[in-house]
Amino acid sequence: MRDDSDPDERRRAEFEQLRERVLCNADIRQGDVALDVGCGDGWIAFAALERVGPDGRVVFADVSQDLLDHCRSLADELGVLARCDFVRASADELSLADASVDVVTTRSVLIYLDRTGKERALREFHRVLRPGGRLSIAEPINSFAYPEPAGWLVGYDLREIAELAQKVRDALSPPGERTLIDFDERDLLAWAETAGFDPLLLDYEAKLEPGSWMHGSWERVLNLAGNPLAPTLGEAIERALAPEEADRFEAHLRPLVEANAGRGRMAFAFLRGIKP
Repeated sequence: MRDDSDPDERRRAEFEQLRERVLCNADIRQGDVALDVGCGDGWIAFAALERVGPDGRVVFADVSQDLLDHCRSLADELGVLARCDFVRASADELSLADASVDVVTTRSVLIYLDRTGKERALREFHRVLRPGGRLSIAEPINSFAYPEPAGWLVGYDLREIAELAQKVRDALSPPGERTLIDFDERDLLAWAETAGFDPLLLDYEAKLEPGSWMHGSWERVLNLAGNPLAPTLGEAIERALAPEEADRFEAHLRPLVEANAGRGRMAFAFLRGIKP
């Protein structure tokens, strides 16, 4: 059955729930210095500013100078620039002093590091936290959903055109994609424990459900990309298929999308810890 609710509104609500969970797990307090690693456009960091209050600070850290500049401009517009710091750094090599922050948050960042980098990032989070500092991580566990069964693509059963689906699947896979699926929630917990966090609590959520978070939108499916390094589905179709193949592919997939006849399969890990 088609879902006619607003997909953008539903997606926004899901993201807001995720952000709230990350912030609550961080136990941010008035006057804290909070570090958001991989801040992107400031989705978590600006919300953290409200929680640290007028005497607190938030450090925006990202590998992208463009995103940091965007956050700086927005902070200036909002009149909160004096309570913000901006640091260009990777999660596994933070250019901050030891024991300099009270809170570390991050969302969907470790997946872009290899296993060594993920482990090193947990050590870096521990290093920059003060004693009693809190860690709050949210990471998708993509190994739960990938690789998809043969003939399936982005949650849709395309076994009738399996050869075309495989061509598109191959075009969707960027170099380094292995980092997205080379770990699970047990690894996160083990790396955090080795880094020195104690106590630790990990909540794991896996979801299997009919339908798709794209809620029947063909345009949304075409613009789908598994990660920033990957082409969109539309780009992969154009690269991988001849025009007549692309027509056949769309003729099979589009009705499934618009009927919301996919199957959602996803998992997330929420990890929180304290530096003794």
